[in-house]
Amino acid sequence: MESLKNNLADLRDHFNSKLAEFQSELNASNPTASPSRVSIALQFDSFRTFVFTALENLQLQIEFLSRQYDEIEMRSRRKTLLVHGIPESKRENPSSHVSELLSDHLKIPVFTPDSISHCYRLGRIESDKPRALVLKFRDVSLRDKVWNGKKNLKGTGITLSEFLTKDRHELFLEARRRFGITKCWTRGGTIYILGNDGTRHRINTKTDLNSFASSADTQIPLPTVMGPKTVKDSKPLTSRSKRVNKK
Repeated sequence: MESLKNNLADLRDHFNSKLAEFQSELNASNPTASPSRVSIALQFDSFRTFVFTALENLQLQIEFLSRQYDEIEMRSRRKTLLVHGIPESKRENPSSHVSELLSDHLKIPVFTPDSISHCYRLGRIESDKPRALVLKFRDVSLRDKVWNGKKNLKGTGITLSEFLTKDRHELFLEARRRFGITKCWTRGGTIYILGNDGTRHRINTKTDLNSFASSADTQIPLPTVMGPKTVKDSKPLTSRSKRVNKK
């Protein structure tokens, strides 16, 4: 899908360049407002409008298909989690190792290697930092149980995250950059942001994120209400009337 978007953008730039060249040549070849020139100019404008309308419709269709593809891909990852912070070894048995660690920390005795469908390291070795483990469960209910108990991993060096698609992962990182880590989270592959009023906002696209950012910028924070000020062993504070100097 990404290559289709890039190809469409290149095609739009190509058409724009060629049509601009034709418009320039048309103006230079026949500067007078003759009937033939007017007719050609009208046909050219009509053709240009048709081309860009067609490209715009094609772009909308590609964006729609891209969202549908992303949704299908996210559903295929419904049983999957990413496990971060587990040290690597050359002869490791990731399924056995990760199930033992998580069942111990999360107090889930039914979590065994047989509960795992697939388990492998993600990406290539590039540093001493251990790569994330892709953990696919056989049962989605056990996956949710592990995900809901992730707070029990605090202080262990092990963290869990959802296996988001590329587009959603980039959108999630952008949301955290703009609104902070503590106000952004994911659940079921959907991105949520906590607003200033305490309400949760679902973010699915970059448009949703920009719209939420615009609405958040226009919100006026409520003034802080302070309690009555008291002074020990003194009279209550009263407002002073403005002194008027007589001339």
